[in-house]
Amino acid sequence: MKCFERDIIDELLSSEKGRGIEFSEKLKEETVDYSGAGYFLTLKDPSLPKNRVVLDKPDIRGKLNGIDVGYLAYVENHEFTLECYSYDKEIIAQNREQDFERIKT
Repeated sequence: MKCFERDIIDELLSSEKGRGIEFSEKLKEETVDYSGAGYFLTLKDPSLPKNRVVLDKPDIRGKLNGIDVGYLAYVENHEFTLECYSYDKEIIAQNREQDFERIKT
C-alpha cells in the first residue's frame, strides 16, 4: 500500500459511515487489480464487517501522474476495497508509483 493510499483510507474511515471500521493486526492479504479505467486495492481482514458499507465521503479527487482521478471505498465480506477511477484515461501500474496530488473540492 502506498503512503497516499493509506492517507486516503484513513480519511474515508474517519467519515461518519467509516467510524468503527478498523483493521486488525492480522491483515491477511493485499491485492491490486487494474481495470483500465482505474484500479482496485483490496485488503482482506477478518475483523472487517461482512455487510456492505460504501465510503464515498469526503469527495476525494486529484491527479495521479497527471491523470484526473477520484477515490472511494467499500467494505464487504471482510474485505476493504479502495477504488481509484479515472475520468478519461487509462491507469496502469506505473501511474500508481507516482504521487497523488489532492484537489480540494
